[in-house]
Formats: sequence, C-alpha cells, structure tokens
Amino acid sequence: MKRALVIFSVIVALGLAVGIGVVGLGLYNVSATAGHLPGVAWVLHTTFKNSVSLRAPPENEVPLLDDPDLVALGAGHYATGCVPCHGSPDEPALAFSDAMLPEPPPIKLAIAGWSPNELHWVVENGVKMSGMPGWPAPERSDEVWAVVAYLEKVKEDDAPPLPKSTSESIATSSVAYCGSCHGTIDGLVPRLDIQDAEYLREELREYVTGVRLSGIMQQAASVVPVEDLPRLAEHFAATINEAPDPLPVPVAGERLANRGTREVPACTACHGPGASADETLGPRLSGQHRAFLETQLRLWRDGVRTDSAKMVAAARALSDADIALLAKWYASQPADGER
Repeated sequence: MKRALVIFSVIVALGLAVGIGVVGLGLYNVSATAGHLPGVAWVLHTTFKNSVSLRAPPENEVPLLDDPDLVALGAGHYATGCVPCHGSPDEPALAFSDAMLPEPPPIKLAIAGWSPNELHWVVENGVKMSGMPGWPAPERSDEVWAVVAYLEKVKEDDAPPLPKSTSESIATSSVAYCGSCHGTIDGLVPRLDIQDAEYLREELREYVTGVRLSGIMQQAASVVPVEDLPRLAEHFAATINEAPDPLPVPVAGERLANRGTREVPACTACHGPGASADETLGPRLSGQHRAFLETQLRLWRDGVRTDSAKMVAAARALSDADIALLAKWYASQPADGER
C-alpha cells in the first residue's frame, strides 16, 4: 500500500512538472502553421459534434424557414459576416482563411449533416478556439433563424444570390449597401421612410455603440464608415417609397391603440397617429410593417429590449393577442403623406 502511494505521488509530481514545463516555459507550439499532434483534431471535432448535439434547441422550436424574406435577410447578413471565412456557394473564402487552424470549411461542407436546430446553436454560440464567433447580440437568438433559413437553402442548392452590391458598395456607396435590405425585404425589415432623420441618426448611433441589440444591424452598422451615418439617416428619411396596399382595419386593435387598458397605456399618445400625439416621445408606427412591429413588441414585453424604460413598462402586460392586434392596426394605417 505504501509503495503504491509512493508510485502515485511520483506520477502526480511528474505530471505537474510536465504541466509546468508546457505552460510556464511555453514548450507547446501554438503556431497555426505547426498543425495539431496526431489524434487531436479528431478529439476536438468529435467533442464539438457531441457538444452541439447535447445543447441544440429541440426540433419543435424550429420555425418555418421557407419565407423568402427570412431567407433574404439571412443572405444579407451572411454576405458580410460569414463569406470571408466560409465563402459562398459560388465563390471561395478569402485567402487568409486557408492559413487558419482549424481551416474554416467551404459553406456546403460546413453545414452538411447538421439539422436546422443544430445550425442555430452553432451560429448563435460560435466555437471556442476555432475563429468561429458567436452571434453579435446574444440576446437576439430570434435573428439567428434568418441565417439558418439561408443555410437550409444552400443545402438544397436553392439559395438566392448574395447581394452583389455588398462588398463593392461598402466602399463606394453606403446607401446601396443599406438599400440591399431596406426597401427590398418586406415585413421583417422596418420601413425607414416614415421616420425623421434625427430618429434614424440616434438609432444608428445606438446600434454602433451596442445600446440597441441586433446582431444583424450591429454587424451592418459596423462595416459602414462612421462619417456616412448622418448622410444615411438623411437619405432614408427623405426617401419616398410607394405606399403598401391597404389592409383591413381591426376594430379591436384601433380601440387598444387609442384607449389602452388598465395595464397598457394608449400607444397613440406617443406614437400617433393624430394631432394630439407628441411624436418626439417615440418613433412613428403608422404604416410600419406588421411582422417587424410584432417582433419589436415581443422584445419589449419579454425584457430583451431595455433601451427605453417607458416602453419596458408600457409593453410589460401585453399578451400575444394584444401584440398581434396592435401590429395589424398600425400596419393598416397610412403613414404621414399617404392617403
């Protein structure tokens, strides 16, 4: 027994000595050009696959992914956030990615064998020590489904072309870059022409500084030169878009927006429409896209958006039915100048 204890102590001491030598003296070569020791890559990749499988959300939480607007939104983000390392279905990645360890695989190879819920986990969380980042706004896991929707189309060889203006327009025209989503993708992307330039400038500033959370918009705002932001606000506020087709006016939504309830204040008091509305208290909502409004109201209600204490309090008691009614009513209202 005593001899076994001595042998065990020697083994532990040797292990500590080796550990100190590797860590303290820098004996392990961390160079990406040196590659891994035999078997290490297999261990890491197997651990990666099993870790994702264990932690991915349930399959019944996967939403419908065939909405063309959702796919287009994911393609727009993929064009600047993912192409440099993984390339696109038609073009290779940038040259620097070939020298990474592990080397990012081409996108079709990267997503092969992964289910939509597993892809969501990978895009949302990233992968340690691989160069694969997590989602820029961890609180906005809802946005990740847009990228997953695009990746599912890549699997099916049915992906839409990536915005061709993206890489070129960032350098030549920030207006064209932003216009690849705003004005072309309905529903999920907000109308900007119904807001004034001051409001748009403030929102862009909040995306750049991380006050307002959106992985898609924080990425988009980060690649636009800061000096272009005021000009972008002026441009999109002055843009005159064609009025959408009129929608039926829900009576219950009109009542809720104008009168509120014991727990929910009247929305029109801050957001209009109406001559009595003090629109400096909030953005204009009349004519805004229904799907976008529903998403934002849920974010306020669920405590994900917290950049306005008044809205946190106002949305706290909204039910899903209330949110649907308000979004539908505001979407049915003509924006300023639309009659």
